[in-house]
Amino acid sequence: MNTVLRLPLLLAATMLLLACAGAPPPPEQPAGPPPVGTVTLQSTQTPPAESQALDIGVLVFDSQARADDIARSGAAIFAEIRQTETQTLPALLRNTLLQSGQWGIVRVLPAADPSMDLIVSGTILNADGVDLLLHIHAEDSTGRVWLDKDYADVARVADYPDSPPSLFDHGGLTYSADPFQDIYAAIANDLLSIRTALDPSMLERIRHVTTLRYASDLSPEAFSTYLETDTDGLLNLQRLPADNDPLMEHVRNIKARNDVFIDTIDEYYEALLQDIKPVYDIWRQYSFEQVTDERRSAERAREGNTDPNSFEAISQNYNRYKWSKIFEQEFVALASGFVSETAPAVLELSRNVNGLTGPVEEQYAQWRVLLRGLFEIELEGLNAAKAQTP
Repeated sequence: MNTVLRLPLLLAATMLLLACAGAPPPPEQPAGPPPVGTVTLQSTQTPPAESQALDIGVLVFDSQARADDIARSGAAIFAEIRQTETQTLPALLRNTLLQSGQWGIVRVLPAADPSMDLIVSGTILNADGVDLLLHIHAEDSTGRVWLDKDYADVARVADYPDSPPSLFDHGGLTYSADPFQDIYAAIANDLLSIRTALDPSMLERIRHVTTLRYASDLSPEAFSTYLETDTDGLLNLQRLPADNDPLMEHVRNIKARNDVFIDTIDEYYEALLQDIKPVYDIWRQYSFEQVTDERRSAERAREGNTDPNSFEAISQNYNRYKWSKIFEQEFVALASGFVSETAPAVLELSRNVNGLTGPVEEQYAQWRVLLRGLFEIELEGLNAAKAQTP
């Protein structure tokens, strides 16, 4: 094995051995809202009316590590898994929104884009294979907040295969549904409920504000008079440009190029999800079994019904010891394998797009600057042409 690669894995194994030897407290169930339960996605086969087909940008999530998670893992390699979750969980939400058929274009993006009618952001508060706790914030282009709440879901044994598949023989295994699909359906249904409650004129206003916000992002000076912020901090439409406004024609041309670019970014996030889903599901099942076993042991200890010299107590101690060996030998390999398996997909996501350089977040920022410059050049050409017109 390459020495550069071997050192981090040895470090991860050493830290995990110390974590097991130190017998950290078992993970407690995260505080938060009640689980969403079984949720049926509200979907339709009929495309929504144009005014209701809002475009949604789902941002790459943030991650908030819990102290007990860090204590249990104790290895930097698990931070890689958490980082990957911030990119794959938004893709699962994106796919659920698309599956509902209730919206326009839905994309995963590294940062907010003014061309989107609705921006959904999220923070992963807990994800251990048993519990998933997310904080979701959704805000439309006018600044109106749709959602700002926590969602919780709990996986069951039935959500995973009967036996954990082998890390080294997953063979492209995929599961028919995500163990936490209910949480994404709950978010999608809540967004739909809010949209349904809005007046059609308000939805149309959101679409107009989005168009002019995007135009203002390209050239604040040229479009400063079209939008105004009210006392509540919401953007209001002051007036609309004429249908044949040449400036708006340039805006539409620039937006068409931007759509191609952010579609490419969205495709990379979807490809990342497809590439790493099998090994990620394996990791979650291993984590599910470990966390479940630790919680059961802690519950029996709290009940105090077990004689420390009884056969049951000895069996429990042996099972904990056996699990610690599995954790040392297999879980470290599993986490290492996860990073190894996902590295090509993550690398592909960060490759240069359209001649831009750096990670995808930096490429997106560079692209926004490039578009603004391109619009200014075209605007100067348009003004020069007007000046020459007799």
